[in-house]
Amino acid sequence: MTKTVQENIEQHQIIAILRNVPPDRLNKVMEALYAGGVRLAEITLNSEGALSGIAEMRAAFEGRMRIGAGTVMNAQDAKEAMAAGAEFLISPHVSEAVIESALAREVLPLPGAMTPTEVVRAMEAGARYVKLFPCSSFGPSYVKEILAPLNQAKIIAVGGVNAQNAREYIGNGAVGVGLGSSLVTMKEIHAGDYGSIESNTAKMVQSLSGN
Repeated sequence: MTKTVQENIEQHQIIAILRNVPPDRLNKVMEALYAGGVRLAEITLNSEGALSGIAEMRAAFEGRMRIGAGTVMNAQDAKEAMAAGAEFLISPHVSEAVIESALAREVLPLPGAMTPTEVVRAMEAGARYVKLFPCSSFGPSYVKEILAPLNQAKIIAVGGVNAQNAREYIGNGAVGVGLGSSLVTMKEIHAGDYGSIESNTAKMVQSLSGN
């Protein structure tokens, strides 16, 4: 795969958020996401077997999907995630230590920020892409408001993003969205209903493409 993670984000726009997916079902969930059109997925570090899951999915989906780590809280988390093969690191907050660790290894950091001050702090630490979180607090219009003075920021909208509002976030200037239960629910996983996961994903991808 020759495209950078950044190019993948801006082309495909969706990062699937996988939290607490049972390790023995992770591959099938990922296959359903891939079949539906998703090309980037984060496995959150507060999930069982997260590091081994990252390593296994990197091997299984090499050349097909970009695999990252989510809920990266500190430099130690970053070190372990990158050792497992994470290609991008997503945090719920701004941690200069995580950003610096990622950039030193040429891994993309995606720190979480909500206010203009936090977004600027993340950018000053070297992060061009920022996870605007939690978006549910202010809604899609907040992206446009943030980008008016901070137009150099690349915003990924996360938190409360769903099939009804994802396209509006993109329309207001976000380069991508992070989606969890809108794509994958625990009910579907436990039922082995991977067809619904693929269908949910395909509908979301088509919605963002304007089809």
